[in-house]
This record gives sequence, C-alpha cells and structure tokens, in this order.
Amino acid sequence: MTKDQQLTFLRLPVKLRGTYVTWLMGYNPYFLMSRETYYRHKRELLSTFGIDISHRRDPKTPLKTDP
Repeated sequence: MTKDQQLTFLRLPVKLRGTYVTWLMGYNPYFLMSRETYYRHKRELLSTFGIDISHRRDPKTPLKTDP
C-alpha cells in the first residue's frame, strides 16, 4: 500500500476497510459478501470517499491519487 492508500484506509470506518482492501488487491468484493452489503458499501465508499469499487482494479496499476 502506498502512503495515500494507507491514509485512506485509516480514514475509512472499520466496517468498510475490508471491502476497500479487497478491492485494492484486485478482487471483486461483489462475490465475497451479500448483495445488500456490497451495494451498501459501494454507495457509502463512492458518496463519502469517492472510491468506486464497481470497476475492476488491477493491483499493479496505481490509483489516480497515487504519485
């Protein structure tokens, strides 16, 4: 994790941290939790933190906020 990712992780509520880390690693959280939980986490991450977990992430590609 980069420093920006670590800071984002620490700012997240505990209930969203696992979803964020799973997405950062390149896994689709949709298949790892209930549908209701996935959409609730997706909505909260996007509206509050600007993180869109609906798009597949390649862990080798830096996020737009990374230097």
